[in-house]
This record gives sequence, C-alpha cells and structure tokens, in this order.
Amino acid sequence: MRYDCVIIGGGLSGLTCGIRLAEKGARCAVISTGMSALHFSSGSIDLFGNEGEGKIVFRPFEYLEKFIGSNPLHPYARCGSSRVREALFYFRDQLDLEDIDLYNNDDANHFHVTTLGTLKPTFFSQRSVFNEKIRLAFEKKSKIAALNFEGYRDFYPELAVINLKRNVLFRNIEISSGKILYPDYGDPQRNPFEYRSIDIARIFDTERYLEDLAAQIRTAAGDAAFAAMPAFLGITNFKRHHQLLQQLTGLLIYEIPTLPPSILGMRIDNALKSRFAALGGVYIAGDTVRGGTIAGGRLESVFTENGGSSALYAGSFVLASGSFFSGGLVSEFSRVREPVFGLRVYSHAERSKWHAQEFFPRNGHPFLEFGVETDERFNPLTDDGQRLGNLYCTGALLPHYNPIREGSGGGVAVSTGYRAAELILAGNR
Repeated sequence: MRYDCVIIGGGLSGLTCGIRLAEKGARCAVISTGMSALHFSSGSIDLFGNEGEGKIVFRPFEYLEKFIGSNPLHPYARCGSSRVREALFYFRDQLDLEDIDLYNNDDANHFHVTTLGTLKPTFFSQRSVFNEKIRLAFEKKSKIAALNFEGYRDFYPELAVINLKRNVLFRNIEISSGKILYPDYGDPQRNPFEYRSIDIARIFDTERYLEDLAAQIRTAAGDAAFAAMPAFLGITNFKRHHQLLQQLTGLLIYEIPTLPPSILGMRIDNALKSRFAALGGVYIAGDTVRGGTIAGGRLESVFTENGGSSALYAGSFVLASGSFFSGGLVSEFSRVREPVFGLRVYSHAERSKWHAQEFFPRNGHPFLEFGVETDERFNPLTDDGQRLGNLYCTGALLPHYNPIREGSGGGVAVSTGYRAAELILAGNR
C-alpha cells in the first residue's frame, strides 16, 4: 500500500499532522497501537504554564519570545513562536468543525481545577471548563458547590474544597460540598462503587435523566452559582446536554477532569479521528510498526505486526509515537532507546541522573527531557549517524523540553505535528 505520508502514532501530535496533510489533499495513513495519551489527559491544551520553581507564566506567547532565544533546542524554538500560534489556532478551528468549542482567555493563560482541587494554568479549555460566563462569575466571587455522585470513588469533593480554599484565588469565595444520586436507569446489578467516569458518561449520553439530575443539583447546590462536578456529560452529546443542564438548573455547570479514562480527553480524541476521517485519512487502529526499510538516507517503507509481509510505502513518514508512557521510548538498565528504527536518543549516560531524589520534584524528573535527537527540521539521526530526510519526529518523542515543569505538553504536540505537516507539504510543492 502506498501513501503520500504514513504517521506512526494516533495521539494529539500525529492526528494534528494527519489532519493538516489530508486537508491539503495528501493521501495519509495514521497507525495507532491503541489508546492515546488523550485518554489520560485533562482535555485542556497547555501552551506554557510555568517558568520553574513554581513561578506561573500568565502570558505564554510573550514569554515564548524571550524563552526561545535562550533555549534554541526546545521544540518551540524549532517551530518559532509565530508558527506555534498558527498551529494552536488552527487546531482550535479544526475541533470547532467537530462541534468542540475551545475557549482561551485572549493571549493569557487561565486556570482549570484538577481532581484534587489544585489549579493548573492552561491555554485552551472546553466550554464546560472555561468560557466568558465562568470567568465573569469567578471575578464576582460567586459561591461554588462541589458535587459528586454517591459512591463514585474517583473524585472527593471534600478534599477538593480543602485544597481550593488554600489557594489565594479562592480565599474569599464560599465553597460547599454535596452528593447526588445516580438516576434509576434500569441496571440494579451495578454497584455504584464500581463506576468509573466512562460509565457515568454513557448514562448521560441521553437526555432521559437530565431533568431528574437537574432537580438534585439545584437542591444540593443551594444558593451557589457554580456546580462543579466530575466530567460526566457524555462523549457524543455533551455540548447539548451541558446547555440543557445549565438551563434546567439555572447554574453554571463546571466539569472537573477525572482520573483515567478522561471524558474530556476522549472527546478531543474522538473529534480528531472524526475530522481526519472526514478529510479522507486512513486510520489503522490496533497495529504496531515494528521497523522499516532505509536506503540512501530515506525511509522507504514500514512494516507492522499485523501486516505480515505487506509493507506500507510513502514519500514521507512521521514518528509521533510518544515517550515512555506509550512505548515511543524504551528504558533499559543502562540506556534509553527508540525501538522502531533505532534512532539516536538524547539522555544522560549515568542512570543515577535519570531521576530526582523526590518522587514529585518541583522541576520534574530529568528523564522527561530525553528523546530522539533531530535537526531543526525535526529529521532524526540513526544510531550510526545517518540523517533520515523524509522522517519527521514530533510530540512527546522529542527531547530538550519538560512537559511537567513547563506545562507545555499539549502545545508542543500540536505545534510540532503541524510544523511537520508544513515541512512535508513544502517539500512536495
């Protein structure tokens, strides 16, 4: 099978790249091993949230202008700040076509609440996490009710309230907690303590239970203006259900990202796949690339675990296989390696320097900055020093940035995936 481009990895970076290529008429295939990191994400898109040592970045594009000059190997530096902006707003526009609204606070970061009640700076969030009405209500110091479903173990509103009250931004805001019951939806065999977010989302993918839920929320919230709850408003009909529930309750319904699987992240994952398919892209799920044929400094084809002797040929390839979490990088006792093509990896030679002494260090563990070495065009080198001019590496596979310390993971994924697509399209003109 021959394509214009084969993308290895079906996460945020790979699908952004695939959508941009397919939109321009390229015949493109994405090969995905399984669930992407989006299923474990907050569902917001970070750009740059922290300078380090706990110092928050409030205006990330302004900060990038200074940061890029002193960090020339950072993925953002190799994209350029103007292209980072272009990529992020392109991404937002593509999700808008799939009925997902991403909101930003002009050029400033905003905060989203985590499951534990801490605050995280981010740039784009879904309507139920940030919008103009939420911002105005927060500025008015409106009362908040943190509510949970009786028996749901992945969110504890009492703990979230304690942590929120420790933050200076919530010091003068009244916050209460409460519980509501699951609707009687005809499955008496299920124990509520077994439910995860995906179970709740499936219940509320229908409007049937919204009136009962709205009545419970109004009672539990009392005189609050916000009802903050674990993300639950379905995966496919969430936008309409969010609007209806706000109309029925008269409250702002705020969804808090939950432990995996992340409903907010799954919505973006589904939307990106849908957009890619609508543009004619081929999505190959449940398969793993095991290697490829390299000749004359170019990758000619790849073969997969399920493909047998059949290879996939393309003029260009993108490796967006992620970091350690998704198997894009593999840690062995004395080295870190890239398992598909044996590409050269940046890492520390001494294993003792791979991690910090604390489990949750403020600046993150050093291994988070490991990745495949590339040139300024994101072309990698093989272990023997050969540059592969038609292979592009993107996203979490790249080195010289720390997504935890910086709060930059989503932005790097989107901007490098977009940049790789632009480089491929420019090379094909």
